[in-house]
Amino acid sequence: MDRNFDTLLVNKACVTLGKMLDFAVHSLRQNADAFFALFITSGFARVMENMDIRCIAGMSGIEMSYKVLDKCGVAYTRVTPRHTAGLSREYFAGYALAKVQAETGLTYEEITAVMPVSSIISMYGNYHSRAMNELPWQMNDEDRLEAVDRIKAAFPGELLKSVRDAIESKAASGAKKETRLKELRLLNGLSQSRLAEASGVPLRTLQQYEQRQKDLAKANFEYIMRLSSVLNCEPADLLDR
Repeated sequence: MDRNFDTLLVNKACVTLGKMLDFAVHSLRQNADAFFALFITSGFARVMENMDIRCIAGMSGIEMSYKVLDKCGVAYTRVTPRHTAGLSREYFAGYALAKVQAETGLTYEEITAVMPVSSIISMYGNYHSRAMNELPWQMNDEDRLEAVDRIKAAFPGELLKSVRDAIESKAASGAKKETRLKELRLLNGLSQSRLAEASGVPLRTLQQYEQRQKDLAKANFEYIMRLSSVLNCEPADLLDR
C-alpha cells in the first residue's frame, strides 16, 4: 500500500473512532467502557484493525455507533448529535486510541485490557489541563490556538507511552498467563459472545472460565467438547498446563 495512502487511512480511522466514541457517550448516553466493549464484540473493532477501507472510508463515526448497537441488539432512539466532536475528551481519547492501535499492532481488546477507555478519557482531560496551565498567560490568541493544536497532536504519543508502560508493568508484576481457552479463542478471531453463541456455553460461564473464577477442568464434559469443536482443537488443549 502507498505510504501516503496508508497515512490517510490511519488518520481517517482516528477521526472515525473519535467521533464514534463522542457520539456514543454524549448523544446516545452510553457508558464509554460498556460501549467500547460492544464495539469489540460487534466485530467492527477487528474490521478497523485490519484497516478495511470499506468500513473506515465509507462510514462516519455516527453511523458506526448505530451499527455497533444494531449488531449487538441494543435498543436506541436516533438523536441529533449533542456535541462538537472535536472539542470533547471522548473524541481525543478515541482518536489517540486508534493511532496507538495502528502503531503497535495490538488489538483494541488488548489495549483496553491494560488501559480502559474511561482511563484514557480521564488521562486526556488531565493531560490537556496540565499542558494548558503551563502555557504563558501573555500569549496572543493566534499563538495560543497554535499551542493548543500542538497539545492535542501530542496526546497519542503520551498514550502510546502509557500503554507500553502498563504492558511492561503487568508483565513485570508476574501477572498470570492468559488461559488456554482465551488464547485459542483469540487465535480463532472470536469474541466471547461469538464463542458462546457458537458453542452453546453461556456467556457468563465462558467469562468465568477465562477469568479463572471457575475451573474448566471441572466443567461439564459436553461444554468441553463443544468448545473444542468450535475452536478446532483437542479437548485437552483447552486445559491449562
